Order: sequence, then C-alpha cells, then structure tokens
Amino acid sequence: MRFTCLTALLLLLAAPVPAAADAREAELFAAAEQARSAAEAVEAALLAPGSYGQGVAALERAQREYRGGGEESEASQLADTARQRFEAASVAAREAQLTLAAALEQREAARRAEALRLAGPAWIRAEDLLRSAAQRLEKTDVDGALKRAGQAAQEYDRAGLLAIKSAVLATARSRVLGLDAAGTARLVPRTTASARNLLQQAEAALDADRSATAAAADLAARAAAEADHALALARLLSAARKDDATDEDLVLEWEATLAAATRAIGAEPDFTAGPQAAATALASRAGELQALSTQQAADLAQRDRQIVALEEEIRDLDDRLAGAASETRSLAGQLETREQARERLTQLEQLLPRDQALVLRQGEDIIVRVYGLAFTSGSARLPGAARKLLDELARAAQIYTGARLAVEGHTDSTGDSAANQRLSQARAQAVRDYLVQERQLPAGRVTALGYGDSRPIASNSTEDGRRQNRRIDLVITPRAGP
Repeated sequence: MRFTCLTALLLLLAAPVPAAADAREAELFAAAEQARSAAEAVEAALLAPGSYGQGVAALERAQREYRGGGEESEASQLADTARQRFEAASVAAREAQLTLAAALEQREAARRAEALRLAGPAWIRAEDLLRSAAQRLEKTDVDGALKRAGQAAQEYDRAGLLAIKSAVLATARSRVLGLDAAGTARLVPRTTASARNLLQQAEAALDADRSATAAAADLAARAAAEADHALALARLLSAARKDDATDEDLVLEWEATLAAATRAIGAEPDFTAGPQAAATALASRAGELQALSTQQAADLAQRDRQIVALEEEIRDLDDRLAGAASETRSLAGQLETREQARERLTQLEQLLPRDQALVLRQGEDIIVRVYGLAFTSGSARLPGAARKLLDELARAAQIYTGARLAVEGHTDSTGDSAANQRLSQARAQAVRDYLVQERQLPAGRVTALGYGDSRPIASNSTEDGRRQNRRIDLVITPRAGP
C-alpha cells in the first residue's frame, strides 16, 4: 500500500513537466521562429536561399540538440545563429526584390495566369532560374545574377502565355486534335482544314496580344464547333459508303431534312427549282416569322409599360391617402428606434473597460476600437491575457442581436506593407476564430478583414501614434428593421 501511494505521488509530481518543457522550448526558439516567419514573408527561401537554408539547418540542429537532452546553452547558441541567418536572409531578400524586380514582375504576371497549374514545367524552370539568380546575388555576382534573372523573366513570360493559351484553347485543341484520330482529313478535308485554321488564328491572336482573350476565345469556340461539324460530316459520309449510298441518296436525305424544317414553320417545300431555291424560300419564311415575333414583342412591351403606368398612378393615389397617417407612424418609429440605439450604446460602453477599448459611432455602425490585445510583435497568436477582453467583446456583440460583425486588423507603417497586410489579416482571423469557436457567435455573421497600414488613425511618426494604429476594430452593423 505504501509503495502504491508513493508511485501515485511521483506521477502527480511528474505530470506538469512536459508542459513546462514545451513552454521552455517555445521560449528558447521564439526569436529564431519569429525571424524565420519574417524571412518567409519576403520569400527568402526563393530570393535568399543560401542564408535562409543556413537558418533552417541551424534551427533544426538546435531543436535536435535540445530534444536529445544536450546542453541548453549549445541549443541556445545554435538558435541565435539561426535567428541571425534568417535576419540576414530577410535583408538579402529585400535587396533581391529590387535587383530582380523585372523577373519578379513577370513572375507575378505568370502567377496570376495560374502558370503553376496550367504550365507547370515552364513555371518550374523559371523558378529554378530565379533561385539561381538569387544565389549569385548572395555571392555578390551581380552580373551573373542579372543574366539569370533575364532568363527567368523570359521563362516566366513564356509560362504565362502557355497558361493563358491552355485556359482559353484547351477545349478547341482537344477537339481539333481528335480529328487526326478520326481521319476526317480524308473524308472532309475542307471542314477539317477550316477547324485547324480557326485554332491557328486563336493562337496567333494570343501571340500578338495575350490580353486579347475574348477574341481568342471566340475563335477557339468556332474552331471547336467546326471540328464537331467535321466529325459529323465524316460519320455521315462513312456510313453512306458502308451502305453503298449514291450521291443521289445523300442529296435526297438532305432534301428530306430541309423539307421537315420547312413544314415545321408552316410552309410547303418545293424542290422543283432545286435545293437552293427551296433553301431561299425557307429563309424568306423564317424572316417573316421573325419580323412577326419582333412586332408581337414590341406590342407586349408597350402593353406592359401602360400597365406599369396605371399601377404607378394607383400607388400614387394610395400614398396620398395614407400619407398623413404614415408620416405620424414613421416619426414615432424613428423616435423609438433612436432611443433603443442610445440605450444599447450606453450598455455597450458600460460593459467594456475604457482603458482597453473605445466605443465609437459611425453612421448606423458601431465601432469597438480594441487596444488591449497586446499581440507579440510579428505574431498573430492570441496572448493568454487577451481572452478576458475577447470574452467581454463577445458579450458586447451579443447586445446587437442579428447584427453583422466585421473584425478588422490594422498595423502601424513599420516594415513591409505586404507583410503588414498579411499580419493584420492573420490577427483579425485569430480574433474572429475565437469569437466563433470559443464564444459561439454565429459564423455566418462574423467576417475577418486585414487592412495592414492602409488605414491609420494617428501619425506613424511618433510611438504613441504607432501604438494607436496597432489595433483591432470590431465593426457592428445593426440589422435593419425591428
């Protein structure tokens, strides 16, 4: 019995150790992980592969050393080396963004065209060339870097064009290539050539101006239709040959089809003057029916306009009769609505701590400006101390039943604007996830938006101004109506 109790006591004492060890590990590597995130935000893996790779290697060695029971001082020294390498990678990546700007511009254009998905091999070659340029730049071989960057720009440009062609011409290419397998060139050479020519025109249109996607898409659609036409004709001729059909048999079959179409529109076919005269008569009758249809549509539209005018006159008379009573009810409703809004705003101000949140009115919207979340610099992880404030924020949101809620993230202007935007979005998303997942606010009512440093409320030239700009705004848009 004594042994059992002692064992249980030892187990209880040992239970918190893993959590404490995890916390110590996170603390030990926090600076290196933060520097790594900052490096990845400027694409250092691509634009400064040497320094970034050294940072990754040093950090992994540090983690192995620590988790393997080695000296903490050794792991700490390796983590600091990793931090330095990641910071150097961030600097080198920003410099590369300037030096390799032309290639990066072509890369972005190719990315927008979805070149990775639609022109994978060309995109990968371009990425390899750009990474090679960055490696040379790290070794101060500027001339070599610019040469490789030029090659990368050309390959990105080619990948972008290939991706656009794939998106616009894929269906037409498939249909036209199918003609070879069907052997249509032997049976219907003119129609087959027409389909191929239309596809070539579509390709040429994109070669001349890759923004001419509408014109190219139209040509591609015509090419696909002509390819289907060629297949249909080839099947018809092939079947006729198998059945030993004569030329007269084929003509009579087409006359039967034309006759059926003529009778369908209320005319009687006459082939005594030949099929061309019959086709002309069919077209004439179709034109008469189209003109009649157009006139009927115009008459119906005129009648609809007259009906609408009469309905408006009736509504106007109704409005005049109900005007006095409606105005009285409207004023009373407005007074009641404004009083309810004032009471809810007062309730909201009393609920939130004034040193951590400020309640503002902007039109019909309510803005809760939150300063007290205290995110770690460069991180979107919610601090533990923020949960109490977020719980109060959730209770505040519940005052406005049915309202739309927008969590907006903002930063100061320190650092790269693109990185600031991503960070603000991540922080806004973290707050939104907490409100939905932990406080059970309806997911469909809550959105997250990151604005980075684009919407300052104070000057970024002072520390106090930057502190004010680093904020989360909860924008509450009350539901219209009662």
